[in-house]
Amino acid sequence: MTWYYALGLQQQGPVSDDQLQGLVKDGVVTGDTLVWREGMANWLPYRAVAPPGSLPTAVGSSDPVAPAPTAAGQSAGATFNQRKSEAEFFQTDYTVSIGQAWSRAWKTFSSKAGLMIGGGLLLLLVSLVGGAIPFVSLIIAGPLGGGLYWLYLRCVRGEEASVGDGFAGFGPRFLQLMLGHIVPLSLTMLSLVPGILILVVGGLTSAAAKRGDLQAIGGGILIAGGLLCLAGLVVCVYFGVSWSMTLLLIMDKRLDFWRAMGFSRKRVGQHFFRVLIFFVMTSLVSIVGVLALGVGLLVSVPVALGMIACLYEDMFREFDPVPHG
Repeated sequence: MTWYYALGLQQQGPVSDDQLQGLVKDGVVTGDTLVWREGMANWLPYRAVAPPGSLPTAVGSSDPVAPAPTAAGQSAGATFNQRKSEAEFFQTDYTVSIGQAWSRAWKTFSSKAGLMIGGGLLLLLVSLVGGAIPFVSLIIAGPLGGGLYWLYLRCVRGEEASVGDGFAGFGPRFLQLMLGHIVPLSLTMLSLVPGILILVVGGLTSAAAKRGDLQAIGGGILIAGGLLCLAGLVVCVYFGVSWSMTLLLIMDKRLDFWRAMGFSRKRVGQHFFRVLIFFVMTSLVSIVGVLALGVGLLVSVPVALGMIACLYEDMFREFDPVPHG
């Protein structure tokens, strides 16, 4: 049996009975989540159609309202929940749980290992081939990254995904994904420029100095440059974490790169240090694959990226941005 379900204002699916039960166990689908399958006249809360004992906990009694879907399972102009304003959305909270993300990502990988490994390797091959051509790597990195995240996000959601989803970044979102990679990277690198320039000046001063006092000045400049570089690295980490959801927002919410950067920074900022620790842990998960003679990367990297997709879901599941332009 094929099911569709609603997350925020977006319809998801189709998913099978087993996939739907997995989403219930993972907390993605709750008793109040609107669901629909062929034969149902209208969207109903899952608790109204759930098999006895399938819901882990009792839920409230308020029923969201949705229009009836079409025969294809699509609800024309459906509004699953009342739209929140962007200000209201950013007043809501989310949970950063490394354990839950790991559990859900591992479960997803266990059922879709071939797709997640194969899709990732194919995209890596395209990246390596493109990287052999000057400037091409910079241009395609964003669309490739956005496509890879999109593939894993669809897997995490329990949707019918395919390798083609990994190349979805080369469609209408290509330009925004390219800018969503280049602009944050450029702004991040700029934070290192002052320290590097001062290090160069200090090095040249020390090398050209013949008197002790000038050498001391050169040494002082080098110290100042080193401190500025250290400060720049801190800024790099801040920007990297703050803008970490940019590509996913461009792909999933169809945002332009600048709004995606802003929304990512704002949402991450609600729990910045927890998100930072989360990314440290996903990096450690990837490193475990390196320790396993590199072969473990075929498991650790997909799981780590799946964890990031899970975090994104928890952060932006109910986000419905007002379209601009």
